[in-house]
Amino acid sequence: MDNGRCTKHFPKLCQTDTITNIDGYPSYRCRDVDNGGQSYELRLSNGVRVDIDNRWVVPYSPLLCKTYKAHINVELCSSVVHQVHL
Repeated sequence: MDNGRCTKHFPKLCQTDTITNIDGYPSYRCRDVDNGGQSYELRLSNGVRVDIDNRWVVPYSPLLCKTYKAHINVELCSSVVHQVHL
């Protein structure tokens, strides 16, 4: 968070298809609530209620999470430049 805003660009935009942006990073398909997406009302410890939907979900692999018993974020790597982070 920086000045009350998420530095990781959440919530993400909902879109019908996964696309690769001009910088090589993917923008994943995200269903909004009107098109079959999930929504959940979360109660914070201070009593405030917040609506959470698919725009707030980090890409992950259920298989890797189960195999390693840990949460593992997964993103498509489509450029040699991005493979440095692997």
